[in-house]
Amino acid sequence: MIEDNVIKELEYQFINALLSGNKQTANQVIVDARTQGARIARIYLDIISPSQVHIGELWHNGSINRAQENLATLISLDIMDTLIKGVVSPQPHGFRAVVTPVEGDSHFIGARMLADFLIMDGWDVDFLSNPTSTSDLVEFVQRRPTDIVALSSTLPKSLPNAKVTAEALYTLNPAPKILLGGAALNSSDLDVQSLSCDAIGLNAIEGLREARRSVGLVEYQLTLKDHLVSIGHRIKLIRLSYQITQKQLADRSGIARAYISMVEQGKQNLTIGAILKIADALGVSLNELMTFSGKEDNTKV
Repeated sequence: MIEDNVIKELEYQFINALLSGNKQTANQVIVDARTQGARIARIYLDIISPSQVHIGELWHNGSINRAQENLATLISLDIMDTLIKGVVSPQPHGFRAVVTPVEGDSHFIGARMLADFLIMDGWDVDFLSNPTSTSDLVEFVQRRPTDIVALSSTLPKSLPNAKVTAEALYTLNPAPKILLGGAALNSSDLDVQSLSCDAIGLNAIEGLREARRSVGLVEYQLTLKDHLVSIGHRIKLIRLSYQITQKQLADRSGIARAYISMVEQGKQNLTIGAILKIADALGVSLNELMTFSGKEDNTKV
């Protein structure tokens, strides 16, 4: 398995290639990652995704212009197209998903990643790269029966639109399950309980897991790395929903803040004792940490 420090160096090289607009170098970075044993899922989560976040931050603070940001995004999308084309399609299981950014949010890389993960898992996927109005999306789903609609919100200001869209979709008969994801869920003032959705996923791995759980496909086997990432993001989401800082969680649990940080990044092996301390400090059950929806998790690891 490729080491974390190697992945970090590849991420650095990929960012530099994107900033220079060098598609050939960016492609070579991904080829090197694959040669060294990185799975597509890890390339998406640990190289492409953080690179896009970094590029976005540079654009927002004025360090790069819109043209540079657009070119970086197009290079990443082209690489993702190449990666997904090389995947041997699994046996379809008959479930359909619609994946789209919420109305008013033009960022779609995260949604595209989830769409690809679902495709690699045997889903029939309709990926809508442009944000669609609530009325048009409801009509689309009504005409094209869908098991789950995954809404991506990168901007916190778009979250109210996600709630409006979800509630409109719930009026359909039958109504699809609603999955909500995106960087907006990292907002420290987010009230998770107020969101009208069936499941929440902070990254593509967790989104896939929650999508499968929502329709009863609980046999998906996560690797240890995937499982740690999923648990870490769930801990972070619950912590943020209660507006608790990492330091406060560390103080309450008696666990070092650096350890908490590593856990939330999915880079720290967890003992049952540590998970219990974190659960107690957050005031939630162990099951709530292991399964966001609060239902029993039958996923085999």
